Amino acid sequence: MTVLFCNIAWMNHYAGRTKKDPPLGGGGFPVSEGYCGEECNFVPCEDGFVYGHFETIKGKIDRKVRIERLGAGRSEEYVDGLDVVWTAPKRGHDPRTVVGWWRNARLYRNRQQFGDDFPSDQHERDDITSFRVRAHRDDVYLLEPNDRRHDLGRGAGWSGQASWWYAHDTSNRDAARFVTVIKAMIAGNPVPPITTHERNRRAGRKKRAGAAAGNAYERYIKGYEITVHPRHDKLQKKFAAHVMANHPSATFPTCGLDDLRYIAGGNPAVMVEVKPTDPASLRYAIRAAIGQLLDYRQREGWTGPQLIVVEDKVDRADDLSLAFDNGFGLAWPKGKGFEIVWPDGTTGC
Repeated sequence: MTVLFCNIAWMNHYAGRTKKDPPLGGGGFPVSEGYCGEECNFVPCEDGFVYGHFETIKGKIDRKVRIERLGAGRSEEYVDGLDVVWTAPKRGHDPRTVVGWWRNARLYRNRQQFGDDFPSDQHERDDITSFRVRAHRDDVYLLEPNDRRHDLGRGAGWSGQASWWYAHDTSNRDAARFVTVIKAMIAGNPVPPITTHERNRRAGRKKRAGAAAGNAYERYIKGYEITVHPRHDKLQKKFAAHVMANHPSATFPTCGLDDLRYIAGGNPAVMVEVKPTDPASLRYAIRAAIGQLLDYRQREGWTGPQLIVVEDKVDRADDLSLAFDNGFGLAWPKGKGFEIVWPDGTTGC
């Protein structure tokens, strides 16, 4: 599903204007005025919907949202079936972090006015007169303040000065991996925090049962997914060299967000996701690669084979079936080359 990130002011509850829960950060207006349009973004309304605001006014211009970048036609006024991820500066200060999300939302090209028909008493009390996006009240989720630990990066390819970010088409690899992790979280899969400021708050404490597995996954994400690890490029180059050694006429078409594509031996093009690993992180790497490749498959309408390249031999039956049962091939170094195994049991490029 397509995703849009929207940056708003920080609030604990987004349940209306109170002295105990003022908007923090989010631009000059809430800072100077003490209120903002998003303060009711998680208020369930009488009609069963929740109505959301993110700022689109710059100077004297209320900018349109280019919903055609999200699948709408140029003449359409809204797009349905969108995932909206709400972000805010942590308690009013950088970095921005994920505060909640809406699923299956409707996003409008232009600002919508409530007129005299406010959707809730709270909207009327706070004089919230307009909205940009709506979703059913059962499709919204607000993280508790202490659980808001998925921080956005900065720079080209990340969310910029505008309050909305078309994150699905970023060309920044780190940002794309971040989006994949957040989409997995929205889908209900547990993911570790992604923070730009780390602190060990549990030092010296006894760990709960299962903490070792969780910590291993967190180390894998931080070590290999949030930034491109140097071993990634080395592994990718080594695999490409293996393909060329076995098929000198092989070609490598331009990629999207995937790591590598190749055409060899008259076979269909293969999409490759490369994952540096160690034995402890092998299953996490396969799982992460599957999520990314499924995303690329849906986004591009890809129908060809997809291959996961790791650094360690995959010999556990449950790890092999995790890939094969879902239609993905596996490859790992063997001798001076690679062993490549496909779901149907065939081997080679």
